[in-house]
Amino acid sequence: MQATRTVLPVLLALAFALALAPGVAAADGIEVSQQREQTDDPGAVTFVSRVQSVGLASATLVYKVLNPDGDVGGTGEGTFTPGVETDLTFTLNTNTATRYIPVGSRIRYHWELEDRDGSTLTTPEREFVFLDGRFQWESRTDGLVTVFWYGDSEQEALAALGTAKRLLDDASAILETEVPYPVRVMVYRNEDDGRLARRPLSPTFEASVIVGGQRVAPDLLLVFDAGDVDVIRHETTHIVTHVAGDGPFADIPAWIDEGFAVYMQSSPGGGYSGAIEFAISADRTLSLRSLQSPAQVGGEVNLFYGQSFSTVEFLIEEFGPEQFAEVYRVFFAGSTLDNALEAVFGFDQNGLYNLWRESKGLPTLDLVTPPSGSAAPVIEATITPLGDIPGPGAGSTAPTAEAESGETASTPTPPAAGSTPGVQPSDDGSNTTAAIAVGAAALLLAGALGGGALLLTRRRGSP
Repeated sequence: MQATRTVLPVLLALAFALALAPGVAAADGIEVSQQREQTDDPGAVTFVSRVQSVGLASATLVYKVLNPDGDVGGTGEGTFTPGVETDLTFTLNTNTATRYIPVGSRIRYHWELEDRDGSTLTTPEREFVFLDGRFQWESRTDGLVTVFWYGDSEQEALAALGTAKRLLDDASAILETEVPYPVRVMVYRNEDDGRLARRPLSPTFEASVIVGGQRVAPDLLLVFDAGDVDVIRHETTHIVTHVAGDGPFADIPAWIDEGFAVYMQSSPGGGYSGAIEFAISADRTLSLRSLQSPAQVGGEVNLFYGQSFSTVEFLIEEFGPEQFAEVYRVFFAGSTLDNALEAVFGFDQNGLYNLWRESKGLPTLDLVTPPSGSAAPVIEATITPLGDIPGPGAGSTAPTAEAESGETASTPTPPAAGSTPGVQPSDDGSNTTAAIAVGAAALLLAGALGGGALLLTRRRGSP
C-alpha cells in the first residue's frame, strides 16, 4: 500500500481533527458554531464553541477516549458567561495523578446544552487525534501503522514506520495472531521534548534514566529515541503480545512478555547478555516465579531482562515457535501460565526453570509449586536494552496504579557488558534477587483505558 503524508496544522493545537459534524449545530433556538479543540502542551485539552441562545442554563461536554479494549470517557461542565452569544469552554486535564490521556489518543465528544427557556440541544459528535500543541505535526500511513513527527525528524520517523510495520508482521507470524486495529507511533525528537507527554516516573528513577519510549495504549506508542531501532522493535512487539496473550482475566506475566520483546530486537544488547552470563557463572539466576513483574531497581533490571530473554530463547529454540505461540493462546483463553505450560509442554514454571538451568550447566533445584488458585499476576510493562543503567544500590520506585489512565510501566536497560548486577540469593533456594520490585501496574483511564506501556532506558551520562 502506498504511503500517504498529511500536514497537521497546529492552529487547532490538537490538529488532525476529524469532524464528524457540520460546523454549525442548531435546534430549538440554540445554535452552536466555531467548535474547536486546542492545547498549549500535552497536559490539557480545551474544548471551545460559540453558542447563541436566549441564554444558556447548562452545558455538559460528554467525551470518550477511543480504545481497542473498550472506549472510556466522562463528562465535564462547561464554562460560559450569560448572554445571547457566549464562548463555551471546558478544559480536560490529561496528565494528572488520577487521569492520563496520552498524546496520540483519539477522542470523540459532543455537547449537551440547555437554555433558560428549557430548550435543549445535543451537538453532533466530533473526533480528533490529541496532539502536542507545542509542535507542528506531520504524519504518514503505511498499512496499519501511522507515524507522527515534527521538525527535522522525518527521516527517523519514516524509518520507525517501516520498522514497526515489519515488526507487526514478524511478531504476529511467530505468535500466530493478527493485530486487528491501526497503530499510531508518536515520534518526539528527544526525551526532553517528550517529557511532558509521558507519565512521570518516581524522582529517583527520573534522575537515573533516560526514557526511550512507552506503549501507552494497545494501539499507541510514544517514542523518544527513534534513532535506536530496537526501541521500535521492542515496543511494537508489545502491541502484538497484548493481542496474543492479554486475556479477559490477566495479562501475560512479565518474564514471557518482556523476554519475547527482547527476543524480537535485533540484539539483546551487551548489558542484558553480560548480566545473565555473570549470573549463570556465579549460579545466581532467578526463579521464574520471581519474574512475574519487571525489576525496577538498578542492578536487578539487567538480570531480569537478560534471564527473561534467555528463557524465551530456550523455549523457542528447544520446542519451536508453534509451541511457544500455543502457550499464549492457552493463557489468553483463561489459563494460568503454569497451567498453560503444563498443557503445552508438560511442565510448569518451576520445571521450565530447571530445564533452562540444566541447559546452562547448572544443577536443578527443589522448588515449591504454589497451590492452584493463587492470585493471577498483575498487569505489568516492559524493559529493553538501550545502554547502561544505574549500578548496584541505585534504587527506584515504580509508578503506582492510578485511576483513569493508560497502563504504564517503566523499562530500565542493561549495564555495560561485563558489569556486575547486584543480586542476592533468595530464601526459596533458587538464587533470586532480594526483591524484584513491582513495576508499574495498569493505569486505568476512567477505570480501563487498557494500553500497556513500556519505557526503554539508559543511564544518564552514558554515551
